[in-house]
Amino acid sequence: MLKSWLGNSRIRLGLLIGVVFGVLNLLFSWLFPLEDDNAGALLRFYGPMFFLWALASFRAARRDGRFLSGVTTGLVVAFATFCVYDLFILIRVNLFLGELTGRADWQSLMARFKASGSSDLRAFVMVEYLKQAPLKIGAASLIGAFMGAISGLLGRLGAWRAAATA
Repeated sequence: MLKSWLGNSRIRLGLLIGVVFGVLNLLFSWLFPLEDDNAGALLRFYGPMFFLWALASFRAARRDGRFLSGVTTGLVVAFATFCVYDLFILIRVNLFLGELTGRADWQSLMARFKASGSSDLRAFVMVEYLKQAPLKIGAASLIGAFMGAISGLLGRLGAWRAAATA
């Protein structure tokens, strides 16, 4: 049923990764609400996501024997991942708004809210996050394409070697 619902396995994989990491983000926000998004925390969180994009790209390039399969797989999987993941970020902001406002990495956003004259913090934050969504999805898609290029090259090399020994 899911296969007929979404015919492209790259999209399905991206959606699944987005759901998994979205749920993990909600869980971490619940368990550690004041933990800042410093470089180490971001690398620990996004590193496995990028690795999954690279792995999918490697497998596609290896299976098809084409570099472009790796690049397109990375791009599509990353795009689908971040479309879903950004929805979970909006859920996170709504569920944990009170806790998030106390985080050091939110102080700039809080200063912009105070300067805006807006009386509704939730609406202000939602608009700010929605304005950033296209840039985040685009950046993630580029990272996915980059991971796909590297993995696609490695997968393609592996396909050449397999063909040469056959």
